Amino acid sequence: MGDKKELKALNRLNSERIMIEIAKHIEAGVPYIDAVVEYAEKNQLEIEVVGEIIRKSPMLKANIYREAEKLNMIEKLVRLPV
Repeated sequence: MGDKKELKALNRLNSERIMIEIAKHIEAGVPYIDAVVEYAEKNQLEIEVVGEIIRKSPMLKANIYREAEKLNMIEKLVRLPV
C-alpha cells in the first residue's frame, strides 16, 4: 500500500525536477550518494523510488557507481586505460 503512495509522489515530482534538486546538492560539494539520500529523506521518499529516477540518468548513475567504488561499497570494475 505504501508503494502506491510513493508512486503518486513520484508522479507529482517529475524526474527533471528531482535531478535539478540533486544537482544543486552536488554542486555545493555534497557527495553524490549523500545528495540522493538527503533528497529522499527531505521529500519523504523511499530510496528505491529515487533510484528509479537515477536509473534514467546514465551520467548520474555512473558518477554514483564511481563514488561507491572509491568508498569500497561495491567491487571495483577493471577498466581499460584510455
